[in-house]
Amino acid sequence: MKHYIQQVYNRPVVWLAALAALLYSSWPLAFFLNPDVVKHALESQLQTAGQPYNWVFIAGDALTGAVLLVAAALQYKVFITGGLVTRLGIIGYALFGGLVAIAALVPLNCDPQAKTCGPLIHDPFVLIHGFASIVSVLALLMGTLAVAIAAYKKHASAVVREVFLVLLAGWLIFGIGSIAQFWWHPGGNGMQNFFITLCSASIVAIVAAIEYMSLNNRDPRNNGVD
Repeated sequence: MKHYIQQVYNRPVVWLAALAALLYSSWPLAFFLNPDVVKHALESQLQTAGQPYNWVFIAGDALTGAVLLVAAALQYKVFITGGLVTRLGIIGYALFGGLVAIAALVPLNCDPQAKTCGPLIHDPFVLIHGFASIVSVLALLMGTLAVAIAAYKKHASAVVREVFLVLLAGWLIFGIGSIAQFWWHPGGNGMQNFFITLCSASIVAIVAAIEYMSLNNRDPRNNGVD
């Protein structure tokens, strides 16, 4: 296990995933750059035109997408030689990155919580932003599930499997918390901040696990299947 961790640690694609995760988790900066939004609105409002330092948060998400697409390109050989679940993992985080960038570059110009958005037919950007945001989440969840399945099928290290158990538990908590928040409206952005952090952790885990399992498959002492 230690041998493969050392090799994965030195893989450029893993460092790119860590960079993407850091760029995506830009919400702590809002406590200093735009504290009013942190207290009273969705994190997506940080990117709205007219908000102070909105370009910082737009750039963070746009760069997240660019970095993840580069990471996916670096894992192209694994994509070709790996099985279906490995491909779904790479497609999942690549789609997530691309759609996050689109949502950032087409930011909201209204506040859904305050119901200031008009009919969608008059503001298609709201529809584009919403579609990209929702599908990006589904894509990353698909990627997380796919790599978790691959880890179990390949009998990956217990540490790898446990990491994905924790991540999937986090996704379940987010789902339950989102439903509860929809019904009871407790206020605050705690659940959204938790979700952004969860996505960042999922990105790193997916990329690192794919690299780990790829290296493991090349070792003639192992006979993993995908």
